[in-house]
Formats: sequence, C-alpha cells, structure tokens
Amino acid sequence: MERLANSSQTAPAASGPQLNARPVSSFSKQAIVVIHGMGEQTPMDTIKSFVRAVWETDAEITANGLPNPAEVWSKPDARTGSLELRRITTRESIKTDSFPDRVRSDFYELYWADLSGRSSWSQVRDWVAGLLLRDPRTRVPPNLLPAWVLLWIVSLIVIALAIASLLLRNAPNRWLLAAATVVLGTAMHRFIVPYFGRVVRYTRAKPDNIAARQKIRERGLTLLAELHKDEYERIIIVGHSLGCILAYDLISYFWSFRQESHTVEQGTQEFAALCELEETSAELSDQPPGPVDQKLVNRFLKTQQALSHLLRLRPKPVEGKSDTRWLITDLVTLGSPSTHAEFLLANSKEDLDTREAGREFPTSPPVREDLDDLLLQQAQAAGLPVKPDRPQLFSFALGPDGRYWQLHHAAPYAVVRWTNIFDPARDIFRGDIISGPLAPVSGPGIVDIDLREVRGQSQGFTHTKY
Repeated sequence: MERLANSSQTAPAASGPQLNARPVSSFSKQAIVVIHGMGEQTPMDTIKSFVRAVWETDAEITANGLPNPAEVWSKPDARTGSLELRRITTRESIKTDSFPDRVRSDFYELYWADLSGRSSWSQVRDWVAGLLLRDPRTRVPPNLLPAWVLLWIVSLIVIALAIASLLLRNAPNRWLLAAATVVLGTAMHRFIVPYFGRVVRYTRAKPDNIAARQKIRERGLTLLAELHKDEYERIIIVGHSLGCILAYDLISYFWSFRQESHTVEQGTQEFAALCELEETSAELSDQPPGPVDQKLVNRFLKTQQALSHLLRLRPKPVEGKSDTRWLITDLVTLGSPSTHAEFLLANSKEDLDTREAGREFPTSPPVREDLDDLLLQQAQAAGLPVKPDRPQLFSFALGPDGRYWQLHHAAPYAVVRWTNIFDPARDIFRGDIISGPLAPVSGPGIVDIDLREVRGQSQGFTHTKY
C-alpha cells in the first residue's frame, strides 16, 4: 500500500487539456442574461420562451447558411448558480455591424423566485394598504388612477363580505356570504401572496426582507462576474416585469464595484471618446421640458456606443491582473414597472428626483456633478467640454496630475444602451398597465419602443406576452 501511495504521488501529470478549462472558441460569443419577473416561475420557462421568440422564429438573424440554422443546444452550466438551470447556445448569426464575423449567443436565466418566497399575507396587506392610503391628487400617477380606483373597489368588496358574514351569521342564506368570503380569501392567498409577495420582498427595504434582497443580488452579481471572466465579448441583460428592477440594480452595483473598468487615461482613444460623450450628454440633459430632439438622442447613442465599444475591446486580463473590461453593452426592459417609480420605489415625484440627483438611482444620460475650482482647471487643461457658466461632468480626475479620469459610480448608462419596450394600456386590461415609457422617468437617453405604435392597441392583457 505504501508503494502504491508513493507511486501515485510521483506520477507525471496527465497530458492534454485540463478537464475544467474552457476551450477558446474560434468564433465570437456573446452572453444574454434573462431575468424573470414576479410569480411562481418554473426554472427555464422564461428563457425558453425568450429564445424561441428572438432566435428560433427569427428568419432574418438565423439566415446563416448553416444546416439547421435556428438550432439551439441546452447544456448544464455551473455559472448559473443552480443545477435546475441550463445554458442555451445558438449557432452563429448572420454578419452584423457589431460582429462582422458573426456571433454565437449563450442564453442564461437568472432565476431568483426560490430566494423571494415565504412572504406573509400581513406583508402583502401592509403593502397594498400603503398603495391605497395615499392622496390620489399628488401620489397616484394619472395613468394608474383607474387601476387604483379598481383596487379600492375590490378591497371594499372584500371588507364588506367579511363584515356581512359576521353581522348576518343568523340569516337563512348566511352560508352564501361565508362561501363567497372563503372563495375570495383563498383566491387572494393563492394569487396575491405568491405573486405580489415577491414585489414586496424585493422592492421594500424592510428588516425581514433584507436577507432575501441580499441573496438575490449576490446571485446576480456572481453570474455577471463569472461571465466577465473569459470567452464572451459582450453581455446583454434582459429583464421582464419585476426582473427589470433587479436588472437595473445589478448593473448599478456591478458598475460601482468595478472602478477600473470605467477609468480612462488622457491622450488615448478612450479619453477622446469620453470627451465626445460628455458633450453629447450635456446637450441632451440640458434640453428644456417637452419633446426631446431626436437628433440629440441619436448623437448621444452614437457616442455612447463608441466608448462602450472601446471598453469591451480592452485586452483580456493575464494571470494575476484585474479585469479592466466592461462587457455589458445593453439593458433591455420588457413591461417594466419602473415607469411608476414615483409610486412604487419612491414616496413622490419630488423624492424620486432628489434620489436621482443624489445618484442613488442612475439615469441615462448620467447625472452631472458641479466641478470645484481644481477639478475645473484639470478638466479645461485636459480638453474636456465644460461650460464656464455651468461647469459639470459625470467624470472626475484621479490624483493631482489628472492623468486618469473615472466615470462616477452612477454612470453605467454612459456606456450601457437602455431599450425599454412597453405596451400602453386602455381600459386597464387592454395592453399592459404595469409598463410604460421610461425616458420621462430615468432620462432621455433611454430608447422607448411603444408597441401600440408598432402594431396597434392590444385587445387583451399583455404583460406576460412580450
């Protein structure tokens, strides 16, 4: 036994590739992370539907001339954080401006329903009460007023049934009231608690929600860090419903934790791109209230893409070195409830504006900060576009020599293009009342796509049909 043990210790290492090493692909690859919304989601349901919609049924992007051009493969991948999830891989796409040599896409689902359960009826009840007990003239957005009134009607019916079943307990048909109360109560517990309980547990920073919020965000940040490590050249994040808020949070935190990825050096192509982006951002942000000049939006998007492209093309890190790349290029939100942020995430429109100005909620373009005298001198010496009467930037110099400039912690949408797809509602249930435009809420750099303009008014509730 001793001889065998010694021989195993001195045996030469096996030749060939390591089993845990990922081979380098001969083609470009991008990762697309899909984040589901509220409800009792089943792992892989959301991502399979999404892949079917954006790849398998798209005859244009899959016209690659390959056998079975729309074919996909499903494979376990430890980066998802769960063995219930699988990576879905496509064939190469057609040639595009971003990938002239074509690209393969790996789809990942960020599943978080298992971390957000166990909400109580009392938590949901308190949340609903908070929505109801507010001044409709100042704290209910006009487009949500019909739904707010309907919520009041339903609540009053439930209260009336409960009171009637108690007061009329000796009436001949009291069992009808009791049965109606039981049926309605059961339905509320089975639907409202599992679905809206997740809204409560994620959007409200209450003591009994903190641990769940932390675990959800940690899972998402871990996935993004893993995807940044090796073979991908671009990462796109897609959020649906409540998943839009989670996606927004993950990008915000991931950006603030990776300062090196948005630090640029004077005299480089990256710095020249930053100067142009600062200029177009200022022009777009300084527009007066009202319709935004689309030419300014297009200029901003062009300079945004230019800097984003340079940051993701930085060299891949060598062993022992940190990764200075920023690979997340796009956020796509589907049916985002953030259109009601003043109603859902803040206490009022004024509170939301204050928190955006304080850089708690990142915007597109980013909020610019006033420059002190030293920083103004450094900016002018570096050639950054600053107005003498209103010196503001969203980047700042590092050190007294000002050789390096860093975009501030709330500026991810300086390089992440934000596309929001929504379906305006009519009569509450025709379209998607949960969704809406985001440019008026989070900045004119967001590209809002109105599905009513694309295909007319929807005739049914469409929140789950994107």
